[in-house]
Amino acid sequence: MSDIRNSNTSNSGAARQCRARMVLPVADAHISKAFDRPSMRWATGHRGVDITAGTGTALIAPDDGVISFNGTVAGKDVISIKHADGLTSTFEPAHSDLETGAPVFRGKPFGVADGLSDHCLDLCVHWGVMDASDDYLDPSTLILPRTIALKPVQVGD
Repeated sequence: MSDIRNSNTSNSGAARQCRARMVLPVADAHISKAFDRPSMRWATGHRGVDITAGTGTALIAPDDGVISFNGTVAGKDVISIKHADGLTSTFEPAHSDLETGAPVFRGKPFGVADGLSDHCLDLCVHWGVMDASDDYLDPSTLILPRTIALKPVQVGD
């Protein structure tokens, strides 16, 4: 388990850090189960992170995007957000009154942790992130602030 806070809400160290690629989709969250990349695409694994969130907890858009799916998959309530950079975030269990195609904005609520799921029994929301090649990424790496550093180049004599 890890205690992770949204890193983009403070300006401390702003001169040396760039903003994280995404923000955590639950305020003051704790990751209760980490990402576990499967050894093969079809093998078992945990293709996202579980974030502590009781029923009705607000879900925050990790980045700007549009609702690309809002419905039921295999008896589970799921919302997916397609982001401009080609990533797709998926949440389960999740409920929203927003329709497919509705815009969402980084750090703003888009729905709540609620609905049908057999994933973690009203105690968490599962957040998965997939890239344009349909490969799953570890969401916890996307919420870390990035640092840009210039490195010297040695020019020939």
